[in-house]
Amino acid sequence: MILQTQDLITIITPTYNRAHIISRAIESVLSQTYENWEYIIVDDASSDNTKEVVESFKDNRIKYIACKENGGNAVARNVGVNAAKGKYIAFLDSDDEYLPVYLEKALSKLSSNDEADFLWSGTRTVAIDRSYSESIWIPKSKRQPDQFLYELHVGIGRGFLINRKCFSDLNFDERLRTAVDTDFLIRLRMKFQYTILEEILLYIHTQPGSVRSDFSEKKKSYAIIIDKHKKLIEADKYLRFKWYYKLFWLSLYDGDFHLGKKAYLKIKYIGLKPSFLWAIFKIFPKKTAIKLHKKLSN
Repeated sequence: MILQTQDLITIITPTYNRAHIISRAIESVLSQTYENWEYIIVDDASSDNTKEVVESFKDNRIKYIACKENGGNAVARNVGVNAAKGKYIAFLDSDDEYLPVYLEKALSKLSSNDEADFLWSGTRTVAIDRSYSESIWIPKSKRQPDQFLYELHVGIGRGFLINRKCFSDLNFDERLRTAVDTDFLIRLRMKFQYTILEEILLYIHTQPGSVRSDFSEKKKSYAIIIDKHKKLIEADKYLRFKWYYKLFWLSLYDGDFHLGKKAYLKIKYIGLKPSFLWAIFKIFPKKTAIKLHKKLSN
């Protein structure tokens, strides 16, 4: 494939204590067939030897930035974006890897589409036992511009390439410790158009402990996201249930019945599910109630 552009692409990897696995991500960037890139690795105050691992790769296109304090994923990504010089920005998680043709194909697709400002690719999710599943997310909802409020099944590290102009008045919300991608992509879609690169070009490697179980942080994040889009969410019955029900059960999981009740009152009359869940958490101990909820949700 011969590209008609040689625009610089900035790849950003936020990382925290991943010295033992980050080499795979770095090597996948070094293996790209498209070579006009810079790679910014933002170390979110790791306590391991991440710095030494990164600096062992002798390529002046790799730039290491160390944060003085652990600020979370949103802060690290904003640091990377602010330091970026590329016309296009891609995000690669520290435990994942691009296929060698990712940048070449993503840039060709996005730069040749005058209407699209960002894209994502298909992914292969690889388990610890090397089994895997492949996915190319194609949204069913056609609602604009609030499409991702209705449906969003992909994160920013899933093969996204974004035109730098999208960040002129858009950044990652640094109040959030979880759901950072969800919040950002909802707002990105409200302002910009996308296309999809329907090929498997990114391998996602699952890691022990990589899934957050901090329901307090999740609850806070979803409360913030709902507040940002409150008018849209409360004006639509489907969105009201979708978002407030999520906030409802997260609050109950966290033992926050005050916020849980507020969310419950927003969806009380939309089916029996909320009332049934409320009763479970009122009757049973929290651990038992959580197990029952998970079992009933399967």
